[in-house]
Amino acid sequence: MGGGLFQSLFDLKLCFSTFFRKHAGLPWALLISNGVNMFLFLKLVLAHLIADFILQFEELYQLKVRSFLGQLFHVLIQGLVALILLFPYLNEPVIWAFVAGLVVVHLIQDLIKYSLTRKIPAHTFAYFMIDQACHILATAAILFFPISREVRGFPDLPFLDTLYRNNIWTIGLIFFITLTFAGSYILNAFSKSYLKGHAPRYLISSPEMVHAIVERSLVGGILLFSVSPWMTLLAPCVGILRLPFKPLRDLKGFLMSMIYAVIVTLLFKMAL
Repeated sequence: MGGGLFQSLFDLKLCFSTFFRKHAGLPWALLISNGVNMFLFLKLVLAHLIADFILQFEELYQLKVRSFLGQLFHVLIQGLVALILLFPYLNEPVIWAFVAGLVVVHLIQDLIKYSLTRKIPAHTFAYFMIDQACHILATAAILFFPISREVRGFPDLPFLDTLYRNNIWTIGLIFFITLTFAGSYILNAFSKSYLKGHAPRYLISSPEMVHAIVERSLVGGILLFSVSPWMTLLAPCVGILRLPFKPLRDLKGFLMSMIYAVIVTLLFKMAL
């Protein structure tokens, strides 16, 4: 069984490697014109990020950790957000079935993740990242359905139609959430596995989350829109904003936040 699992993982890695070698350096728009229509996939990824991170308010997070009810409530929110973002497709039964399937798969994955995390807390970061990767892979299954090749919108609402049908807005929101909200949870999981002496809510308490959104948004903006390499030197200066707030004077937290913001922003620039 173990050999079969590793062989499957190797085949999956080979498949993705071949895809990215073939399309290396191509922007998303060109991938779409080459027959890889990412429209619905990107909408579902955005729905996942909104439900998993922006709508992961503190009370729900604590309820998820303590009970099955919290986990069920969380995945139902994810399904609702997905249906809202796929509104032009709601006349298609396959969309309802696919979202329902995502909700069930998401719930199973979360139950497994929390079970493993309770048993071996030291592997929290690995479980978290594998869980997120599995969510994205499950979402990618939409690409196997013919409906994924259709790009719909809101023809009676021109402004909304333009926003909805233009992938750059969806990709921009995915980048922003990954950079800010998701980043705090990723770094929290990292600290639980590799750093000692921190509170369970390290980096994801409300004050730290608010500051992280501002801090990493500024760093990402500087790196994205700098017209001169010298302007990128302004990015570390963002740390000055921590000084007036004693709880935020955390060099380790700032360095992790800074490194994360640089990596995510550079990956985003490469994908464009």
